[in-house]
Amino acid sequence: MAEELQSLLDKINAEGVQKAEAEAARIIDNAKKQASEIRSEAEAQAAATVKDAAEQAAALEARAEAAIKQAARDVLLQLQSELQNRIEKAVAGASEAALTPQFMTELIRSMAATFAADPAADVTVLTAAKDAAALEGTLKAALAASFKTQPKVLASAGVKGGMEVSFQDGKLYFDFTSDAITELVASYIGPRLGAMLKD
Repeated sequence: MAEELQSLLDKINAEGVQKAEAEAARIIDNAKKQASEIRSEAEAQAAATVKDAAEQAAALEARAEAAIKQAARDVLLQLQSELQNRIEKAVAGASEAALTPQFMTELIRSMAATFAADPAADVTVLTAAKDAAALEGTLKAALAASFKTQPKVLASAGVKGGMEVSFQDGKLYFDFTSDAITELVASYIGPRLGAMLKD
């Protein structure tokens, strides 16, 4: 009887161990499958994260490069504008200083030599108020023998320096104002300055 009981106990024990081993094997197998799935999912997520980060980094680099190029263009344009303004101011100051009543008289005298032969010739000058009296005095003395009519010298608030000269009742007109000379010189220097900045 004891032997039968022992045999039964051994049999129950063996079946329990087999069941436990089978369950353990099943649990281990499930754990391996889950671990494999988790690893695959983690690798896929990591690859997607790396790809997304690379795309974002490339986009950020492209935006930064475009911003740097735009900033460089803006700096060059501002520099060109500032240089142009300074050149125009310098030329305006120099032309106003150079266009003295004496210089303007000599200029008109050389131009008048061409037109004085006409008996109906006349000359009218618009100049800055500050230069009108001096120019009128020197001009009338210089051209007294050249024209039958006295030269007209008119002060104009629109003329900062230099003069506008017309002959034959305005049929021939010359603009020697400081503004016109500044514009002429600046239009010559401007494109050259732009080309220098581009180089």
